[in-house]
Amino acid sequence: MVRTLAGGSLLLLGVALAPISTRGATLAEVQGDTGLRLCANPEALPFSGQDLARPGIQLELAQKIAGALGVKTSVSWIFDRRAAGAAGCEVFMSAIVTPRPRAPLRLTRPYSGSGYVLVVPRNENGAKTFADLSGKKIGVLVQSVAQWVLTKRGLTTTPAFTDEEVVEMVLTGQAAAGAVSMPYAGWYLKEHPNAPLKIAEGYMPEPELRWNIAVGVRNADQALLDAVNRVLDDLRRDGTIQATFARYGVPYYQPFPAE
Repeated sequence: MVRTLAGGSLLLLGVALAPISTRGATLAEVQGDTGLRLCANPEALPFSGQDLARPGIQLELAQKIAGALGVKTSVSWIFDRRAAGAAGCEVFMSAIVTPRPRAPLRLTRPYSGSGYVLVVPRNENGAKTFADLSGKKIGVLVQSVAQWVLTKRGLTTTPAFTDEEVVEMVLTGQAAAGAVSMPYAGWYLKEHPNAPLKIAEGYMPEPELRWNIAVGVRNADQALLDAVNRVLDDLRRDGTIQATFARYGVPYYQPFPAE
């Protein structure tokens, strides 16, 4: 199964590359005249946006992949997953790696790790992990992995519908801390440098609260999958992926070991 990072929201689905053919993608097709069509949410930074000066992590990486493959691209702006399906999106830049991806989606090797991070007030120095917050309220997304895991551990959680609401809980003191998706937390802190918040010093996403990210290609032939893997390996090796994350304030983690 491939999930998005926030309950199916295209905000964290990020960007999809889509060859014209609905039969899936082959290397020969995408390197032919059809090229690749980019499907992106125009209001989903740090993942994607219409500002050419900062198009978002996923658009930048998708464009790097397309450039390395020598193909042309175009962009279709969409707002939800159903629109992505109607647009024929076939390649998903933010596919969560699972042991058995659901066919017909095939995954590249992971190119980054992701997960929930611990967001605390800037003057909080005692909480290094969620376990340090026993007896205190922790803001979580309703029906999220974080809510399930932390509640199972016996911690006190208080639900919100968006990461923005979780952050607001911490800012206003309604919660002592928040479990916030790593991309949103980094982007928020970049855009609000004076906010009295921080990611807890030294915090590393815990096994139950983290995952790896790969590119998912629907019905890809092996040649295309191999080609995208080579590009991703090159972009990680030369620091392009890491630098792209950093431009948007998002911490970069190397893919986590298989668990």
